[in-house]
Amino acid sequence: MKLVLARGGGVAGLRKAPLEIDTADLPAAARDRLRALVDAAQLATLPPELDAGGPDQVGYTLSVVEDDGTAHTVELSLSAATPELRALIAEIRVVAAAK
Repeated sequence: MKLVLARGGGVAGLRKAPLEIDTADLPAAARDRLRALVDAAQLATLPPELDAGGPDQVGYTLSVVEDDGTAHTVELSLSAATPELRALIAEIRVVAAAK
């Protein structure tokens, strides 16, 4: 599974380089944790865009490509994110920072 998290917006409208994770490159525990968080977030059931908020809010684009090629992408602001999506975003940031 591949995960890509892009962050942009805010007052200055800055975009940061996307965080990219291929779970095949991770230890089993980290891979299993991300899998559980992706499953809990139920990306396949979400619309392509959750309230992106106002023009000065930080927004995210989260893409998940499964090993079978199935892809799901959602654009959102943290204020519109479910607790499960927030947990997934936080874990992606932690795992990417540890690489």
